[in-house]
Amino acid sequence: PVIRPRADWAGDLPALWAIQPEEDVRFLLVHHTASANVGPESSVAQLRSFYGYHTSAEKGWPDIAYNFLVDSGGQIWEGRTGSLAGPVRGDATGGSQGHALLCCFIGDFTAIEPSPAATEAMTHLLAWLAQTYAVSLAEGAATTFVSRGSSRWPAGSTITTPTISGHRDMSQTSCPGDTAYAMLETTFRPGARSLLAAAGPSAGLSDPPSLRERGRMLVSVGRSRPDWVARQRSRPSDGSCTAG
Repeated sequence: PVIRPRADWAGDLPALWAIQPEEDVRFLLVHHTASANVGPESSVAQLRSFYGYHTSAEKGWPDIAYNFLVDSGGQIWEGRTGSLAGPVRGDATGGSQGHALLCCFIGDFTAIEPSPAATEAMTHLLAWLAQTYAVSLAEGAATTFVSRGSSRWPAGSTITTPTISGHRDMSQTSCPGDTAYAMLETTFRPGARSLLAAAGPSAGLSDPPSLRERGRMLVSVGRSRPDWVARQRSRPSDGSCTAG
């Protein structure tokens, strides 16, 4: 998929402190922002607004919470700093159980479905991430891990969840909305699985043009982590962890 880099919306908005790497990606987590459903011409302003809220005293996070966001026009945006270069930890309302990359629809999908363009983009994004990080999309695929702590799964709890799940599976929230959540089973899991099957076991999906054009590192299955991971300086968690 074509993914617009963080620089296209963030400009002068930096991460407030070092972002921790996600060294053990087990599954993909779908969110929605629960914000107004508006056209893609508003995406940059919305993304900057999300950043402002997520880095405010109320949330206390270092950056926008999500790794990637999809707007109503089907544009995919890099969210949290470093998400295109390699796996980094996101944040979530209700705490982050960990082990996931966060894929978020811009808008509120409690009562309406995402647009066809957004649905297609999310499906391609999920397929690409699953291939890149060796996340199984086989029918019925699930993963089991120990929670780092959320409002649904206290730290130390053992969780088993589908490899494409919704935020409500991990925290006490209605996110990603009733309609989008139902589409996990009917649309996103089978759709992403079909894309990978069509690509073949070795052909793969193409790297995002945004990476190729900028010469940035893509972390692929079987490659070592980029050396920036070793240089990260972590900041102690304040116990808060995404909106939506």
